[in-house]
Amino acid sequence: MAKNAHLTLDDRSTIEVSLREGDSFTDIGRELGKDPSTIAKEIKNHIQYSRSGSYNPCAKR
Repeated sequence: MAKNAHLTLDDRSTIEVSLREGDSFTDIGRELGKDPSTIAKEIKNHIQYSRSGSYNPCAKR
């Protein structure tokens, strides 16, 4: 089995939209027909943090 073959791109898009709407892992799993732990692992393994863009050079003294 190829890596990342467990969920399709459409599944990942559905997860993204559902998270923005505030759905739980259980709700998303039911919608996709997957176990909630699969959803949680997918999010944990592919999360991307963005910086706020704020920088204070005085704080690094």
